[in-house]
Amino acid sequence: MVDLQMTPNFLASFNDFFTRMFEDILAGRVTLESVILVVAFFGCFALLTTFAFVFQKKPVELMRDHPMTWITDYRRIMELLDAAVVQRSKIRVSFHRDLGAARSTDGTFIEVNKNQVVLEMSSIKAINPAWVGRTLQLHFRLRLPEQPKIQTNFGFVSDILSYQHVEEDIIHLNVSRPLRLELNQNRLHLRVEPPEKYIKSFCLWPEETVRRNADPKEPDTWGAPLYCLDSGVSRDIRLENISGGGLRLEILPEALRTKAHKITLNQQYFCRLTLASPDLTDFTTHYVLTRVLKCYDDCDSRIDLSLGMNFAGVGVPYEPPLTGLQWRTVNRDFGISELDDWAYELHLELYRNKGIV
Repeated sequence: MVDLQMTPNFLASFNDFFTRMFEDILAGRVTLESVILVVAFFGCFALLTTFAFVFQKKPVELMRDHPMTWITDYRRIMELLDAAVVQRSKIRVSFHRDLGAARSTDGTFIEVNKNQVVLEMSSIKAINPAWVGRTLQLHFRLRLPEQPKIQTNFGFVSDILSYQHVEEDIIHLNVSRPLRLELNQNRLHLRVEPPEKYIKSFCLWPEETVRRNADPKEPDTWGAPLYCLDSGVSRDIRLENISGGGLRLEILPEALRTKAHKITLNQQYFCRLTLASPDLTDFTTHYVLTRVLKCYDDCDSRIDLSLGMNFAGVGVPYEPPLTGLQWRTVNRDFGISELDDWAYELHLELYRNKGIV
């Protein structure tokens, strides 16, 4: 009952206080109470205005201002670049397309710091001082530090800061540290046109023939190939170019006329490819399953025909004492790493001999 009796008295005192304050303000009388009231009023107004501005802007600030495939965090960029140095990742280097057409070449990560990235460009014999200041597009492949079994492709744009000759035939290129890395969906494959001396043997068998009449795991049972390039034996085809993801071959006119074989898209062939090392010291044989992706001429042509083929599978020898092959599917994004490395090393060897003007 006491609380109920005090409530009207409290409300009356509260109303009387504010009435006197407003009368003082309107009359121009400055009192402590009126100053407190004015400061409190404008303080609350300013506070509410600030809150309104902050909460209005917050959703906009939370929205991504760049694609999800961009990596912009400094520590993450440095972590990935440091990993590229440790793994000595190869990097594809080309001038930015806005500056006009220019040939591409390859290098290797040597050093990374907060200001620059150092690349070893052993494929370049001569460098033009006018390159300093120009913009480059760079792409590299990396095994992620947290997932070493996964290879990922990254790209970035950078400017040439300087260069130096560390040896007679080796140039170190200093480029600016990227402000972002861009995650690429597909891995880039360096495509090389191998001189004939690097191709010891290149033979093809139709997949359906091998599966019907032989054992895909035992190449000795495959019999005579349909098309073959073999030194001193036969010359039905020519390897135009090759990368870690596929190859392009030309079937020579005589083979087209004499072989009763119909070629169609998506047709698959088992392939035995024996390649010389870039320094021509030894040979390595690869067994791959290829798929026809494109006929650069009419697939029925008996005069001129080139085929674009990707690698669909790779035959890996069983561990001793077992013999034969075990076939594995090739991921289109990653290709066959052994052939990709061979193409890269051959590319470097050819450019060491030719130089880049």
